[in-house]
Amino acid sequence: MDVYIITGSSRGLGEALAERLLLENNRVVGVSRTSNERLAELAGSVPGRFDFVPFDLGRADGHYECMAGIIDSVRMETNVGGRLTLIHNAGVLGPIAQLSLADEAELARNVQVNLTAPLLMTSAFLRLTEELRERTVRTIVNISSGAAKKPYIGWSAYCAAKAGMDMLTRCVAAEQGEGAHAARIVSIAPGVVDTAMQEQIRGTDEARFPSKPRFVELKRTGKLFSPQEAADKLIRVVRNGDWKQGDILDLRDL
Repeated sequence: MDVYIITGSSRGLGEALAERLLLENNRVVGVSRTSNERLAELAGSVPGRFDFVPFDLGRADGHYECMAGIIDSVRMETNVGGRLTLIHNAGVLGPIAQLSLADEAELARNVQVNLTAPLLMTSAFLRLTEELRERTVRTIVNISSGAAKKPYIGWSAYCAAKAGMDMLTRCVAAEQGEGAHAARIVSIAPGVVDTAMQEQIRGTDEARFPSKPRFVELKRTGKLFSPQEAADKLIRVVRNGDWKQGDILDLRDL
């Protein structure tokens, strides 16, 4: 089995990624605060395997220990030429408000989940899988956003964290280099996906988020990607490997 570690696997894009990979006979390790019983049931009827690791990515510590437990559990399945892929999918949007009005605790949690956790988990992943580098294709996929490049009023924390994730991708790529056994890393924006985050946007007061009408119109005109569509395309892009080390990609351009 190839092994995929997916954060934020309990719903939305993370759930769709896990489902698709399970159907293809992969082992999926889902890391999130809450479990997904549907994925557990699916894994019982397909060749793939699903393991749930309860962990709050918004906490300040424990990330290395969480990753160490995962790597220890999958070490024997990392076969020669097999894939070991870490997908940083978990994310939070709030607070949706101009920075001067935003709640301090919500701002801190946003950056913790969207940027600090991927930073810590990537560090642990690279360190813990170094001994596997000669027999396993190691890949790190950061789920980015168009908000990493475009500023939005009301999304200061989210935009800043996603821009930081893109720069993290470039820095890790520079450190890993182009060697035969280097861990590869890529940042991919999936486009506007019809998830609970979009429901949150559409339910926000326009005074707090002036761009709300654009997202309402995308939903009304059927221009949102379904989580399944985004997951299928993202997996194809990651697997074909037709991208450069440290690339910053947008599925809408591919």
